[in-house]
Amino acid sequence: MKENNITRRDFARNLGIGGLGIGSLVTSGENKDSNIYVSDNINHIGPKKGFSPQIGTLVSMLDWIRDTVLRYNAKLTVAQLDHLHDKNSNTIGSLMMHLVATEVIYQDITFHNLEDFSPKNAEKWKIAMDLGEAARNSIKGHPLSYYQDMYNEVRKETTKELKKRDDQWLLSGETKEWNWNNYCKWFHVVEHYANHRGQITWQSRRLPM
Repeated sequence: MKENNITRRDFARNLGIGGLGIGSLVTSGENKDSNIYVSDNINHIGPKKGFSPQIGTLVSMLDWIRDTVLRYNAKLTVAQLDHLHDKNSNTIGSLMMHLVATEVIYQDITFHNLEDFSPKNAEKWKIAMDLGEAARNSIKGHPLSYYQDMYNEVRKETTKELKKRDDQWLLSGETKEWNWNNYCKWFHVVEHYANHRGQITWQSRRLPM
């Protein structure tokens, strides 16, 4: 079979956007109130009112994946959240806190131009970020509402900061050490939620009765 060598330029041309250029793909904050947006239905992914189009789409993805983590585990007890599957595992509670810590570190990296946690956030979140023995020993005894409150507090800050920015900011932001733009960094937060949600689901199905 003949191999099809389709370049990114060919792909863009086939979609009819080959002549647009990157400047046409960037939408400034002036268009935040465009009438092309999805409803507040959690299952609708796309531009959201009050945000530039790409940022609104990112926010809808962040909200959807967070909702699945909380909703799928809504009936877990404190004992189940603290259950350790084996000596090398992390508890479901610590994994849930790890996801919040991941969002916080990307707030510091992208919103405040830091290379790591701020000193204040490092004190609060570093154990959850690193997981392992320290997390197994210290992250325990909390009901699901404890993690829900953390998720809500951190997401409120993410949403507030993203409202201040536009698509041009989202498509920029490469760093010297890792050539990721801000969109890639925040999409990594989304896929990080998805990755650990799978791990949490695997463990929740093996909880002792």
